[in-house]
Amino acid sequence: MADKKFYIQRYTKSAQGAWESDGTPKSLEDDFGGVIRYKSMTGLNSKGKQKGVYTESYAETDALRVFVDPNATHESTTCTLSVYVFGYNIDTTTSLPIEEQTKKMEAAWDELYSYLEGSLVLWKDDYRQRKALFLVQDACEPSSDVIKNTPYLQCSVKLVNVFGRTFDSASTTIEDWLKNGGNVSNG
Repeated sequence: MADKKFYIQRYTKSAQGAWESDGTPKSLEDDFGGVIRYKSMTGLNSKGKQKGVYTESYAETDALRVFVDPNATHESTTCTLSVYVFGYNIDTTTSLPIEEQTKKMEAAWDELYSYLEGSLVLWKDDYRQRKALFLVQDACEPSSDVIKNTPYLQCSVKLVNVFGRTFDSASTTIEDWLKNGGNVSNG
């Protein structure tokens, strides 16, 4: 059975207007020095408020006049990605002094955050078999701690879910939207 992972992939706007990947997907836990460990992603199963629903109430009737768009779309939602960042791969041992561990920990966090900001990020989750499109909009402030002489950062990043929902991993909705420059394809 294949090793399950959390993947992230950056997309930036090209001169032609499409959103293009700026590289291959990265494993959240393996491709940032092997020092980042996934803690949680809250709000990933949330669905944003349905758009395209309109109601009107009239005094002369008990019922509402209703319009519901059959192509349901959702307002964006907010998810929070929480990770732990260490100064060495905690699956191994280290003889690095705490000062070196702290430097490596800070560098790994800076690398991950720089990867997330300034672009759209496609999240693929092998555990849930879901994917979503995110962007970083809010500030974040990691907290640090030391347990048994192992310094670590606990980092939480608020991510805006562009579609207000997730998609099955086989869906091409997000990729089609990116190729069309953020426009919905009507064909």
